[in-house]
Order: sequence, then structure tokens, then C-alpha cells
Amino acid sequence: MHFSFLLIIVALTASMSVSACSELDVDCDVSSECCSGLYCDPVIQHCLEVTA
Repeated sequence: MHFSFLLIIVALTASMSVSACSELDVDCDVSSECCSGLYCDPVIQHCLEVTA
């Protein structure tokens, strides 16, 4: 019983870390860390909105 509960917790934690992305004005190193529609500004190293 305890083992299956532990497996569920591990699986949920792993899926959250894989799908996580950085929101607007959050620290980043590369644009791939930012959520869709955002890019990582190399000077201030924050996720910013993509403008046309």
C-alpha cells in the first residue's frame, strides 16, 4: 500500500518537472525554458513576451 502511494507521488512529481515552463518575468537561461509566446532576454535573463 505504501509502495504504490510512493510510486504515484514520484510519477506526479516527474510529470510536473517535465512540463514546467517559466512564466513572464521569471528568470531563465535560454528561450526553451520560457512558456509558449515568451522568449528569454539574454541581457536581463527574464522571460518576456514575443512582439512582432
